[in-house]
Amino acid sequence: MKSRLPLLLVAVGVLLVAPKVGAKLCGDNVDGRDVPCACGDTVVSDLVLSDDPVLDAVCPADGLIVRAAGSSVGVTIDLSGKTLRGSGNGAGVWVVNGGAGGARVVSSGGVATVEGFRDGVLGHGADSVRLVEGVNVLRSARDGMRVAGDNYEIRNSEARDSGRDGYNTMGKGFHLTATRAVNSGRFGYFVMGQDGNLGAPGAGCVTEGSGDAGFNIMGMGNHLVDCAASGAHKDGLHLNGMMFDISGCVAQDNRGDGIAGMGGGWTVTGNRAENNDGNGIVVSGREMADGGGNSGTGNRGLGQQRPAAQCEISGLACRP
Repeated sequence: MKSRLPLLLVAVGVLLVAPKVGAKLCGDNVDGRDVPCACGDTVVSDLVLSDDPVLDAVCPADGLIVRAAGSSVGVTIDLSGKTLRGSGNGAGVWVVNGGAGGARVVSSGGVATVEGFRDGVLGHGADSVRLVEGVNVLRSARDGMRVAGDNYEIRNSEARDSGRDGYNTMGKGFHLTATRAVNSGRFGYFVMGQDGNLGAPGAGCVTEGSGDAGFNIMGMGNHLVDCAASGAHKDGLHLNGMMFDISGCVAQDNRGDGIAGMGGGWTVTGNRAENNDGNGIVVSGREMADGGGNSGTGNRGLGQQRPAAQCEISGLACRP
């Protein structure tokens, strides 16, 4: 008797790639028509949410899928202060292709909420996400915002109660400003890339209550400015890479070290580590520049064989 396994595998494959039943193209200009968006629909033009059916549902999988490859400029998805709700699956806003340069996922008329999906905002690739602004993501089963690409921006946003990372960001030349990650299951910020910028004076990145480190940063040429980490179950900031610039960051009340890491060619200026269970600031490597103003106080060194290092850069006490 011939095995039915090959036919069974083909049937399963067909099911896996089959289009979603009832899904349609939507947006404010679909061949000249305004087509309201429902759960799982594909957005192909600019969209301002108003009375779209997606707002009245708990989406079983994806909320909105953006595919605007034919657009000569990036499309704008305006969530208009509304709420998208999911059931633990898919992405709230999944930008497959946002048009040339990437999509802008923004919110006019107040902060928008993307709640209860696997990932809140998801985008990978050169023309996926250009900007996310004014969007809060809540209770994501995996990551609040999961973005990989070049020269994108995320600002004025919050990720709360993410199952894994609040912000999972990769790529080159990206900017995150005025963002907050609260109660992330793993890292508040997982960053891997080159020439990334986290924070700006008066508009830093903040993490509270991470299950692992608050910030886990890897790569080359990354900049951290006015960041803050508190309540992490491990280090506040855990850094590995080359040519980092860390300035004006505060790590306090974390269960590991305040600011810890290894690399080369760093500049470390004006950072504070206070009341952490491990060391305060301990970073090491070649050509580490102490820019001054770094300090550590009240760090306990629990479980260590030597007293806590309050502030050391490549084995030397930090200078005032």
